[in-house]
Amino acid sequence: MAGVLAVLAAVGVGAWWLLRPGPPAAEPEPSPTPTATPTPTPTVVRAPLTGLPVTDPAVLGRPAVAIKVSDVRSAHPQVGVDRADIVFVEPIGVSYTRLAAVFHSDIPDQVGPVRSVRPMDAALLSPLNPVFGHTMAAEWVLAYVQDVGTLDSLGTLQVPSGSGAYVIDSDRPAPDHVLAQPPALLGLATTATAPPPEYFAYAEDGAGASAAAGAPATTLSVPYGPDWTVGWTYDPASARYLREQPWGPHVTVDGVQVSATTVLVLEVESEQERDLPVLQLIDGSGPLWALSGGSVVRGTWSKAAVDAPFVLRTESGRPLLLAPGNTWVEMPAPRSGVAVS
Repeated sequence: MAGVLAVLAAVGVGAWWLLRPGPPAAEPEPSPTPTATPTPTPTVVRAPLTGLPVTDPAVLGRPAVAIKVSDVRSAHPQVGVDRADIVFVEPIGVSYTRLAAVFHSDIPDQVGPVRSVRPMDAALLSPLNPVFGHTMAAEWVLAYVQDVGTLDSLGTLQVPSGSGAYVIDSDRPAPDHVLAQPPALLGLATTATAPPPEYFAYAEDGAGASAAAGAPATTLSVPYGPDWTVGWTYDPASARYLREQPWGPHVTVDGVQVSATTVLVLEVESEQERDLPVLQLIDGSGPLWALSGGSVVRGTWSKAAVDAPFVLRTESGRPLLLAPGNTWVEMPAPRSGVAVS
């Protein structure tokens, strides 16, 4: 004790606190628990004309290519139509049709046989602004389509000689002996340079398609006249509809039977213009059938201006969603006797 008093005397009474015990050591701050960084959900890039996921988005930067294809019996077997994203079947006379095949996600080397333009091509193709291959047309038809339509017309007489856009197949009878070469047509494009917008609305998968909630549909019959009825039959193994022409299966030059994920039937009125049927698509409307996955749903279609897309709805008024995949669009006359069973 004497020693302590001596220290206090030495440092002075005011420094007594030097001898007090210090505060307890602070508790160490707990380390924060690491927060797991969520893995971002990969963005699914889908093809605008099929709704299917694509693994190489770069190829979708190109414009669509539309080719007019002859569909009379002497034009068969056709080339490349089985690889189209969308095919429009156009009635162009009593009991026969012509195709407007649209390619984007898959571009074949050749398509054909190629035939001429019809007035309805402006309304069907303008929403896509495609490169357009054909074998010309009557002067008034070509002028109308080019004046009112939005497309890059590259007919057989509108491309440079030696461009490779068209070739002649001497084994085929004229006039069904011209084949288009889409890669060459793409290289000649001047006004069609952007990829097409989505033409139809697609569900994420077949189960989400509007038709999935519809009635069973294994067969479809589409009459285009007394001697021309097209058939579709559902194949459960491939989950696709197989197409038949009036004389038998619709088979390409490669031996592939034409098939579709979705068959869309639009009943369309027509008028005669200088001996040609002209489909009343602009400011038009009518009933529809949509078949996919072995089922069918009824609804309505409408279309406004020439470059406006179709507006498709179910009977309940909901937007029609198609199953992802290729689509064939049949356009028979109203009350022609379309049958689904």
